Amino acid sequence: MFEILPWVGAGILLFLCLPIPLTQKLILEVSTWALRLALIGLLAAGVYLAFRPGELPAGVSASLADHPQLLKWLPAPGSAAFGLCLACWIVLPFVPLLAALDVTRQLGLPPARVTMVETAEPALPTAEPVEEVGVPVLRPIERRTAAAALATAGSRTTR
Repeated sequence: MFEILPWVGAGILLFLCLPIPLTQKLILEVSTWALRLALIGLLAAGVYLAFRPGELPAGVSASLADHPQLLKWLPAPGSAAFGLCLACWIVLPFVPLLAALDVTRQLGLPPARVTMVETAEPALPTAEPVEEVGVPVLRPIERRTAAAALATAGSRTTR
């Protein structure tokens, strides 16, 4: 039984690593919400420790004792602000990751479906067809012919 579990786990992880849109969206949704809930939980623990500073877990105190350079960025251990400041310093580097996951998740959403609704509005009137008009052909005219035509046009008399 225990020899099969690593193979099952490897198969599931292989499936999740494949570029299948459904699994990619699932991974983005789950990881974003898991990170968001974890960060909210850390901040809630910091608020709890602000009201009960004596209940700081021993493992946290031991880890901070091993790294004295971190203690200079925090208030005095055992103070009301110590647990809240520690939680804020832990959450701070994960906020950009959460924002990147949110943007990636929004870009991965399918486009909104557009539904067509028929209305009772009348169609716009179409333009009437334009009649074709003949274009006169221009021919070169000599000056004498044009002058004679002008002279005869003015000399007509009306009877």
